[in-house]
Amino acid sequence: MFNKTVIILTLFFVLLCGSAFAKATYGSVTSSKLNIYAKASSKSEVVGLLGRGSSVEILSTRSGWHKIKLLEGGTGYVKASGVRTSKDKPKETEEKAKTGDTGKDIDRILDKFNSTVEKSNFAKKEKVYPKLKLISAKGSQEVVLRYSAVDENGDEIPSLKKNPLAKNMRELISLIFRKMIVTSAPEYKITVMVPSYGMGGKVAGEAVYADLVMKPSAQELLEIKEGTTSLWTVVRSTRKLGDVFAEYPR
Repeated sequence: MFNKTVIILTLFFVLLCGSAFAKATYGSVTSSKLNIYAKASSKSEVVGLLGRGSSVEILSTRSGWHKIKLLEGGTGYVKASGVRTSKDKPKETEEKAKTGDTGKDIDRILDKFNSTVEKSNFAKKEKVYPKLKLISAKGSQEVVLRYSAVDENGDEIPSLKKNPLAKNMRELISLIFRKMIVTSAPEYKITVMVPSYGMGGKVAGEAVYADLVMKPSAQELLEIKEGTTSLWTVVRSTRKLGDVFAEYPR
């Protein structure tokens, strides 16, 4: 009897809300910058920021405010005047669904990099070259990579050489961060691990090489996405950024 009562009350509440709120639709932001508020009031806390062209899912509309679904979960409110509504699901959202998770995207990027380096004249000439491998990805917020030097057979080896591709690999990290920030989060972290070597140059374990962390504000995140601010301005690293990948693990 109790369960039936709960179901009836739930249905009644849904019907009641339906008279005051519109059905869920989609929208595209038309304002250059649109604040996301915790409540339907410009005096409430700003919890995010959207740029022109951003797609949103509108859960309901009331008194000039849209209640929207946030990418990281939960809901927020935006002024309805800054959004053009549509019943059709934005192509942008559909493309993101087809793309797959962040880990798969990063894996493809690294595979392409490693394959290009392995087949290059540089690798043949140097006999040793860098490799960057994805170990794990916790959603889009935390990624763990393994950095090593490998020989002609693809085996990890210690090396005292400088890494000529250090700058290219830092640009690769930048690209990975850009893949991560597609989904909003309070923090983005890339941990780079390296092999540790024992007697005879054999791999004996693994150690943390560097932690790179981004904690951008909503404004900084928008500017990074628009390309008006370098993401490196908000990256904090346990190793000097200019030294990351400068030398091979030894």
